[in-house]
Amino acid sequence: MENRVAFLNAGKEELRVSEVSDPEILGPVDWGVRCHLDLYRSYLHSPYDEHNVLCLGMGKLAGSCIPGTHRLTLCFRSPLWEGFFFSTIGGAAYAFRHLGVDYLTLEGKASTPLAVALRGTPSGLESRFREIPPQELLEIYRGHGGEEGVYALQDFILEEFGGWYRRRGGPMEYRVLCVGPASLHTNLGGIFSSAVKGDRGELGSEDWAARGGPGSVMARAHGVVALVVGGRNEWRKFSGTNLADPEEADETFRKLVGRGVMKAASEATVKYRYDDSVGSGGTFGVNYFVLREMAIMFGWGTVALPKEKRLELYERLIRSRYLKQFDEEITSRRHLRPSLELSSPTSRPWVKAKVWKNCGEPCPGVCKKVRDKYKKDYEPYEANGPNCGIFDQRAAERAVYAVDSLGFDAIEFGNTCGWIFGCLHLGLLLPEELGLEGKPSFDPLSFDPADSERNAALLERLARAVAYGENELSRWVGEGVRRAAREFTRRFGERVRGLGKRFEDLAVYVAFGQGGSITPAMYWSPGNFMPVPIQGKYFTFYHSEFREPEEFAELCYQRAVKEMYSENNGLCRFHRGWSERILPSLLEEAWGVKVDYDAHCRKILRRIAEYNRRAGVGPVFFEGERVVDVLAGMAREFSEKSESGRKWWARFQEDKKGTAREYWERFRERYEGLLANPS
Repeated sequence: MENRVAFLNAGKEELRVSEVSDPEILGPVDWGVRCHLDLYRSYLHSPYDEHNVLCLGMGKLAGSCIPGTHRLTLCFRSPLWEGFFFSTIGGAAYAFRHLGVDYLTLEGKASTPLAVALRGTPSGLESRFREIPPQELLEIYRGHGGEEGVYALQDFILEEFGGWYRRRGGPMEYRVLCVGPASLHTNLGGIFSSAVKGDRGELGSEDWAARGGPGSVMARAHGVVALVVGGRNEWRKFSGTNLADPEEADETFRKLVGRGVMKAASEATVKYRYDDSVGSGGTFGVNYFVLREMAIMFGWGTVALPKEKRLELYERLIRSRYLKQFDEEITSRRHLRPSLELSSPTSRPWVKAKVWKNCGEPCPGVCKKVRDKYKKDYEPYEANGPNCGIFDQRAAERAVYAVDSLGFDAIEFGNTCGWIFGCLHLGLLLPEELGLEGKPSFDPLSFDPADSERNAALLERLARAVAYGENELSRWVGEGVRRAAREFTRRFGERVRGLGKRFEDLAVYVAFGQGGSITPAMYWSPGNFMPVPIQGKYFTFYHSEFREPEEFAELCYQRAVKEMYSENNGLCRFHRGWSERILPSLLEEAWGVKVDYDAHCRKILRRIAEYNRRAGVGPVFFEGERVVDVLAGMAREFSEKSESGRKWWARFQEDKKGTAREYWERFRERYEGLLANPS
């Protein structure tokens, strides 16, 4: 299949475009694996070597009128995980599609922090470069235009380059991808981007490529702190059915799923808009309603508590306070009004006035729930909320906004902070060693909700210390939980012996390779800790269940294959209700490409496993007690519901770590067998 690729060399400030013809490259993950495994062989180099190219790309349905088809996928070797990784930015391909290329590969390394603007026009792809010396960049981060961090840098970049995109017959579609100070000093840096409205980033219509540290790669491997993409180049023409035409797209959807595009998209995204059966909407409202006693609190420490106590904590701290505030302020029917934009026979004509938005592409999901300048998604507000002993919306807003502005992967930082708070609470660390004033309130059995503000203030202070590398311990924290835990256990051996707990025992992470790790998605599920090629995302079976390890491995593998449908096609996984059913048919309709897409995705997973093998990294058994508790606790939860749960819970009670190791090893053996021979 024909693919057009732009190669951007940051060191030479050069841009070239090439045609790549290869029937095996059907999407951005295909291209990313090809670059890293075959062309640049980044597995031979450190994650911050310029050979660790950052590959950006869109799927083959971008440019269509189908909602959810404009996520931008970024591939890289993760400095945190140490293996091949990818992350996505919602809506960003809506601007990227105007560059006139399918994929962009960032190579080379600038000696001075660099901002790059790319503009697609009917005559070709143009570029501009702006060096930002370190001191100037620091001043921008500290405060520009009334904002700080990524928000300040975005405003600065829009001032520098915005006019370039408003020439030639009116404004063009474009957006900024930029990093914060966390990307300059840690392995936890994400890439921030929001839709642009007028001359400013649109509050609420923002998203991140954050998991695995892509921002750290962009800044430290290539010296690029901001990348602007957009223009006006309607170059993509579907060779078959024109999915850019609403009538043709509707006809195709009715043929494949029995309903038009907007009705199918609306039905698939009910949870993310507003779910009548729950009485709330968005990932935050629906997840907390459903999770109940399975909600994660106090650095995952509550997994060891009995169900009755966890339910009591949920009712007292989350349902009657944290969730109640969210529902009253954002999703309560009392505050809803008809919306002309979404009123149609195919979608419920109710949205919260001015606070429900999408990621920048037209979509009935309006999944972004916003109060003032604060966007409320479940995982950032869980990781930096209840997981850190914060159960108040005002305090959580302060915490999440600080983490976001500094440019962290909010999930990674929230899990890291929950671990640090647990260490401070137990006495393994002293506040002054991290530049903090006082300890957090972190005892779930005696927690006062009024202490949320104190914990939020400590989280914000810790985030700044880590983002700017203010002291030695905070710099270790910026290396990642696993590396920091090892160093702290070595350094504070006397405390470890006195308390009978290692730093690793309180930490919740998945280990990979010699020093790699990633903290899990915020769901209490064994799948988030199992030995699979990609963790920290949804490439596993992430629901709360307990099965025999071989059966569970098969479920996780099957889920990974289907998740690759989204990642390799720049599809929003909120639309997986229709996309996983008809994607191969859509590709055939639009491009004449007939492919066994499950088989194609299985091959991608094998190629990723091969990359990791060449890089010398792979799964490592649980290194801490709390992760073992996560697995054992799930067996306990299902001991009354399933024969498998009863059997394994009995064994966990006899030998917790040995049982966990057997489960992990049997899972790995079956999963690796599926990778090698999926049939």
